[in-house]
Amino acid sequence: MLTGKNMLHQKKVTQAEIIDALNSGATVVTANKRLAAVTRQIFEKANIDKGLEVWPTPKILPWSAWLQNTWEEAVISGVLPAPKLLLTQHQEQYIWKGIITEAFADNPLQQVSGTARQVQQAWQLVQAWQVKLDAATFNYNSDSAAFKQWSVTFELLCKDKNWLSTARLINKLQSCAEQGALTVPEKLVLFGFDELTPQQQSFLQTLVASGCTLSWLQLAGLPGQTAAVGCRDARHEAETAARWVRQCIDENPEATIGIVVPELQAQRNIIMQIFDQVLLPQSLSLTEHCVPRPYNISLGLPLSSYPIIDTALRLLVLLAPTISLQETGMLLRSPFIRGWQQEASARSLLDACLRKKVGELEISLKTIRVYANQTAEPHACPELVKNIDAWVEAANTCRQKHGPGQWSEKFACLLTAFGWASGRALSSEEYQATEAWRDLLISFASLDAVTKPMAASNAVTQLRSMAKDRTYQPQTGDLPIQLLGLLEADQQQFDYLWVMGLHDGVWPSPPRPNPFIPVFIQRDAGLPHASEDRELQLARKATESWLVSAAQVMVSYPKRNGDQQLRASSLIKHVGEVKLETLNLYQAQTRSEQVHQSAKLERLEFDPAPPLAGEEAKGGSSILTHQANCPFRAFAELRLAARALEQADIGLNAMLKGSLLHTVMENVWQKLASQENLLLMEPSNLKSLVAAITNEAIQAIAYRYPQTFTEHFRLIESERLCLRVMQWLDLEKQRQPFKVIEMEDRDKYQANAGGVKIKVIIDRIDELEDGRKLVIDYKTGSVAPAQWFGERPEAPQLPLYSMVVEGNVAAVAFAQVKAGEMAFKGVAEEEGVLPAVKSYEQLKYTNKETWAEVLEEWQQTMEKLGEAYRNGDAAIDPKHKSKTCENTYCNLRSLCRINELTTLDGVSAEREEQL
Repeated sequence: MLTGKNMLHQKKVTQAEIIDALNSGATVVTANKRLAAVTRQIFEKANIDKGLEVWPTPKILPWSAWLQNTWEEAVISGVLPAPKLLLTQHQEQYIWKGIITEAFADNPLQQVSGTARQVQQAWQLVQAWQVKLDAATFNYNSDSAAFKQWSVTFELLCKDKNWLSTARLINKLQSCAEQGALTVPEKLVLFGFDELTPQQQSFLQTLVASGCTLSWLQLAGLPGQTAAVGCRDARHEAETAARWVRQCIDENPEATIGIVVPELQAQRNIIMQIFDQVLLPQSLSLTEHCVPRPYNISLGLPLSSYPIIDTALRLLVLLAPTISLQETGMLLRSPFIRGWQQEASARSLLDACLRKKVGELEISLKTIRVYANQTAEPHACPELVKNIDAWVEAANTCRQKHGPGQWSEKFACLLTAFGWASGRALSSEEYQATEAWRDLLISFASLDAVTKPMAASNAVTQLRSMAKDRTYQPQTGDLPIQLLGLLEADQQQFDYLWVMGLHDGVWPSPPRPNPFIPVFIQRDAGLPHASEDRELQLARKATESWLVSAAQVMVSYPKRNGDQQLRASSLIKHVGEVKLETLNLYQAQTRSEQVHQSAKLERLEFDPAPPLAGEEAKGGSSILTHQANCPFRAFAELRLAARALEQADIGLNAMLKGSLLHTVMENVWQKLASQENLLLMEPSNLKSLVAAITNEAIQAIAYRYPQTFTEHFRLIESERLCLRVMQWLDLEKQRQPFKVIEMEDRDKYQANAGGVKIKVIIDRIDELEDGRKLVIDYKTGSVAPAQWFGERPEAPQLPLYSMVVEGNVAAVAFAQVKAGEMAFKGVAEEEGVLPAVKSYEQLKYTNKETWAEVLEEWQQTMEKLGEAYRNGDAAIDPKHKSKTCENTYCNLRSLCRINELTTLDGVSAEREEQL
């Protein structure tokens, strides 16, 4: 035992000596929670090995918990006057946020929460390292000067409210001990502390002066073998480590194994994926579910990232008037909402339905209920309707402001009403996450003491922020394999240890000084992460500790990161490096390797689909459009209904804009009927007519899109559409005399293309004075008649229309109603039929001698395309390869595997060249 002036010297001991200290009644205080849990496990195992069935509960606490217990005992015994509130981490951070927000009231910060976290950390560092907040030194830059001022505000606020910052709790306890009023432990053991802050040292010296016997212990190193190995890259390094671990476990099933990863947070997902493949091959089986992992990973994730908690947070967003379609889809597909097992398919269909029919980025809960309650539809979800009704009833009291305590209760009631965590049976990890959620609500409720009543939106935002800040790791029991970060690995011993990722880019770590404390102050005071020397000191100590923490220790590093070459850290240069092939590694193939290597390449050049049953086909002219551009797309989209989910746009999408234009044009020409009437109408009257029709058309659809069609948006859209229509009518005035004889007749026309009956709706048919007809289709985008010709015309819509119109067709054309590009785009029998439309004789993409031959060629092409569709031609053959896929916005590339086929073609070509 160490006492007096020498009490701050470390002593190397064995695990047995720590157990002896606990048996003697000493209080063991560890550097962190994990080490406290490990020490407790060691103590329990020692007693079990002795054959004991019961034993006194050991006094093992992490530093923060020990301080809290000491303070509570002092307050309860009356020796320490209790402050009104000992601030929790969340409470203190909320206060800092308020101070910072007020300081930037005129120019609000974008990331207040992130700034508050760094400021809170700076405050804790200043207290722990006893840095004086001197005005002269903290005026070093604007950040440190602001921190100085905010700290003054924080101290005054704490004094006024009688609050105590946790960072100053030690000071209070020390003051009490100096007065002889604090009951100090007879024996106190510090375990796992690499260093003590000045604040800790001062407090501990006071305890010793008050009669406490203090020991500062570190585990003595284990004798063992060490070796270093370089791996190809980080992924190869992780796979090598996993195979080494698997071999160790196979040879010694009772062994304890540690894997230390300096960049565990960044590499967590890839490391878990690789370790699952090697250590848990059955996890890839389609018949095995929720297979427990044989390893524990020490680094937790933000609580908000766990799917069941993410669902809870998304549900609370329903308190807002509207919710995004994306959020809605995530909730509908969540398995954690009551009724999911019965309605999983229906809810997915409901998601697709809402995306297709709502057409806006935001949707109300009322609208969701309307569609979910359409009982005759496959997307009907009666259980979801019950959930919504229960939610609405529970949400009636959520319109007013409440304190966090009340909001915690209301949030719990709301989630219960909607059936959160009741969609299916929960796994152990999910159940533990719900318990962590309840703890979070308690922490949120504690903000009552430091905040005023808030609106629902603010309460949800604050709760989400707290869930994001809280690191959570489910309990997994005592597992033999431990994946550890830098801090968690300290003072732990194993049978085998592998430390990976020790290249010179990350080890020692680059300095990370706090931005709110002047750097020179941090360096002078020796604050952690303040300088290269400080990082080197910490890294050297950690490396030395790892190398004696197991009987067999491996250290490794990746040799490359992409194109960057890496070297081993200088701190492991003294460790003898071995060749990779000399390691005793698990050699069997993983499940994924077995699958890949057992695969046999089978290529089908053409695999026709079943012929079309019947003659009528849905899809209109898009049948031939897709068949010409890519036969597989025609089959997949129109016969298999394989389509991507609709994506809502900001404002009006292209389809809605086109629909509005069609409606306005149709109604305008119903009034005008002919060019003669157009020319006779006064410009002011024409403008009034167009404006009235436009407003009527907008009014007819606005109720379906309430989030988009605000009063201001209606005005803007009306002006825009009126302007386009008036500009177009000016072009119509320049034509040969005509009258409009048909507009969008939905029942009249049906084309027969190769035995496929296709229903077509022609926007408009005009008649010239000589009786010839013009086929016109409105387009708001750019179009090109060149796409109507060839064996595979990319846009066969108008050539198809030309087949069904009775009488003499003089021209087919798109009416391109586009800002700055108002024009007819088409082909005519002779020049002058339509403004700027060339005759067929002037076109370079056809060599036909008569107009009749052009029309006949189109008919033959349509017949061939229709026949190919009817016969099941579904070849993966985009007309212009990937360019067609991109230009036509095809979403089927993951289904047809066009990218993989292109790669195979390239490989085959290379092989042929080598022969």
